[in-house]
Amino acid sequence: MNDLSEAIKGAIDLHTHPGPDIVPRSQTLAEAMDDFSEAGFAGLVAKSHVGSTAGLCSTMAVDRQARAIGSITLNRPVGGLNAAAVEVAALLGARVVWLPTVDSRRQREQAARTPGPAAVWEKAQARLSGLPGYGPPIAVLESGRVVPELHDVLDVVKEHGMLLATGHLDSEEVFAVLVAAKDHGIERVMVTHPDLPRQRITPEAQVEMTRRGAWIERTMASVLEGKLPAENAIRGIKSCGIGASLLTGDLGQPRNGPLADGIRRWAILLHDAGFELGEIRQLLVANPTTALGS
Repeated sequence: MNDLSEAIKGAIDLHTHPGPDIVPRSQTLAEAMDDFSEAGFAGLVAKSHVGSTAGLCSTMAVDRQARAIGSITLNRPVGGLNAAAVEVAALLGARVVWLPTVDSRRQREQAARTPGPAAVWEKAQARLSGLPGYGPPIAVLESGRVVPELHDVLDVVKEHGMLLATGHLDSEEVFAVLVAAKDHGIERVMVTHPDLPRQRITPEAQVEMTRRGAWIERTMASVLEGKLPAENAIRGIKSCGIGASLLTGDLGQPRNGPLADGIRRWAILLHDAGFELGEIRQLLVANPTTALGS
């Protein structure tokens, strides 16, 4: 590894938002895949708040160096905590399951908008959730206990060896999910961008989550949009440990540029903060590869 660009060869971004989508995105999946391949990156996980990307990812040309990795997000458009939808996504090649995001209890019931620019999906989600029959927020806990539907989902996650991501759950919900995941024999859980204020997950809670075997995700979109100061991101990585940290882009917002910039921006930020090339490679190449189970 002679320089920074060599150190991040083979990098994987576990959290991207390419088009097509129901909201504007900075790139199509095909455009992003060309960029990832040209940069020598290994691949990206395509995420949609309104369904599964497994089918779309399976259509990407096999001659690209980078691979498109499908996922499914368990919001209302797929029936919420729907084990059958997860099974189908897995059969189509999905490797990541996101628990409720825009339809989570925390997200739907929050009283005020989080600081920074409005999310690109905000207006679309407000319209969808107001439609007759769309349904209420999705609960993962009832009376402090994990709902039965989540256990069914976890059975499928375990069977297919998928990565479980906690979505937009709050601290209490995440801790309950970690217990349930362990009971189901699931060893790879990513706590999704816990630094966002709406999720109410403190730095101390994040450290405890790592003690319980979870990966902690930090996103470049949070940094770019002022929701996570760069110095706080670096502090969080060091507190939770390099071995328990996953750094993703969460890009796709038109104002934030190409999806591949997530990896590049993290590499530069880490380098400027004094991380060694080997540590940068672990964070951007080794850790996401291990988290995916591939």
